[in-house]
Amino acid sequence: MTVRRSRLRKDLRRSRPRREPYDRVLVVCEGSRTEKQYFLDLAHKFGLSANVKVSGAGRDPLALVHQAIKHQQPERAQREKFDQVYCVFDRDQHHHFDSASEQARSRGFKLARSWPCFEFWLLLHFSYSRKPYEMTSKSPAENCIEDLRQSFPNYEKSASGVFSQLFNRLEDAKLNAANALHDARTTGEMNPSTEVHLLVGSLQKLRSGG
Repeated sequence: MTVRRSRLRKDLRRSRPRREPYDRVLVVCEGSRTEKQYFLDLAHKFGLSANVKVSGAGRDPLALVHQAIKHQQPERAQREKFDQVYCVFDRDQHHHFDSASEQARSRGFKLARSWPCFEFWLLLHFSYSRKPYEMTSKSPAENCIEDLRQSFPNYEKSASGVFSQLFNRLEDAKLNAANALHDARTTGEMNPSTEVHLLVGSLQKLRSGG
């Protein structure tokens, strides 16, 4: 019996992914494909895959926050922890946007929200904009995606390879996003703006502890 337990402990140690000596980060995305793949590709590009876990919840913001909480449970059972937890979700037309934001903050989670949607972050790779997105015959998010396709014609929801295709424009996007968010907070009008650049910048600095 003692031999079996010893072997089990060794097997568990071998099965755990190798950890690097910097913060472990959990990124939980509303989108189950586009956003998830974007951050997986970013983590791979910057050599962060050992310490960054990305989950695509495919749920509304409130359910996403609950999913982030659940992800922490097996970590604690193994005496592990995520040093940072980010919730990535859209304003769009979600009824639970504000309550999800409050619950995330109360848990110490960080937010990477977009008004109206993640595609506004992608649009900022091409130019600065503060053109608001309203409901027409299409949703605000659909109208934003339509604008994105003017500059990125091959874009499709759930597309893969988006991060690598836009990588050379990343620093421009971060600057445009910072300026848009500053204006949004100054004017009190968040549509459109994004916090995704805060997560991207944090991940870029992860290895250096910045």
